[in-house]
Amino acid sequence: MLSLAGVGCKQYEERVGRGRSVPEVSCPEPECHGSRLQGRGWYRRYLGSVRSEVRRLRCRRCGVSHALLPEDLCAYRDATFAAVESALDVGVPGGGAQASGQDGSAGVRRVRRWLRSASAPLASAVQALLAPTEGPWWQRAQQVVGATAGWLTRLRHWLWSQWRCFLGGVSGLYRHGRPRRRPPDPPP
Repeated sequence: MLSLAGVGCKQYEERVGRGRSVPEVSCPEPECHGSRLQGRGWYRRYLGSVRSEVRRLRCRRCGVSHALLPEDLCAYRDATFAAVESALDVGVPGGGAQASGQDGSAGVRRVRRWLRSASAPLASAVQALLAPTEGPWWQRAQQVVGATAGWLTRLRHWLWSQWRCFLGGVSGLYRHGRPRRRPPDPPP
């Protein structure tokens, strides 16, 4: 997974949609020496509550396929970073669900999981990369990148530039891409 800097969910379709040119994005794998990624099709998913197509790119050198996400979208979730930030700022599931636009009891459960992420494996991984201070992972992250709106997007860029880790949202910190399948061994 990669994110397209400067392009949010609202601008994504007009910048990357069908009929548009493939954005110039380099492969993050160090062995590829910044080779340009090629278009590899699309897949459908929700971008901020609207079913859209997400661009898929592939490196010819290493064979790794990457989803090119808007910079303000959580990976594997239909939630934007703005919604997550709003919920974490309120700090209680009911109020956080209302502030983030998560409807009904399912939204309250979702926000409760986001708030519990302070003790999840994501928190351990992010806290290992941040300066040692007290508080949940998001408060520590805000000390590094600032507490103003858009701090999760800034954290995503900071983690990528410093550690080559992709922040997927409140439930994932990923190494870029996925390894290509290994060819079968030749018969003896």
